[in-house]
Amino acid sequence: MSVLTVEVVTPEALKFTGPARLVQLPGVLGEMGVLPGHEALVSMLNPGVLEVRGTEGTRFFAVAQGFATIANNKVSVLVDEAVEAGKVNTAKVTEDIARLERELVEDNNERTRYQLAFLKAQLSLKG
Repeated sequence: MSVLTVEVVTPEALKFTGPARLVQLPGVLGEMGVLPGHEALVSMLNPGVLEVRGTEGTRFFAVAQGFATIANNKVSVLVDEAVEAGKVNTAKVTEDIARLERELVEDNNERTRYQLAFLKAQLSLKG
């Protein structure tokens, strides 16, 4: 059975690399599933949850905005930030969400909304 090679990359580090049977991406036009044999594609990503169904289990990541490239059974996820489930600092994230929600009341800017969406994606991983 054919598999995908997946890599999750941030400016600081390679966060994950490994095989997968399915990758679920938070595309700007909605959730996007990728299976082996997918056509070549470049897509913008919104902050959200990335699901990697590997050959030995499923892994979840909260990802910030970025891009995904798909070609030749390889999925490269290039994002500003990524946090794997189980590595979320819930207390800090909750505090940061409260701070950003206060900031949005005074200055509703896109960058703050993206940061807030990324933080909320992190909190969704704990459940």
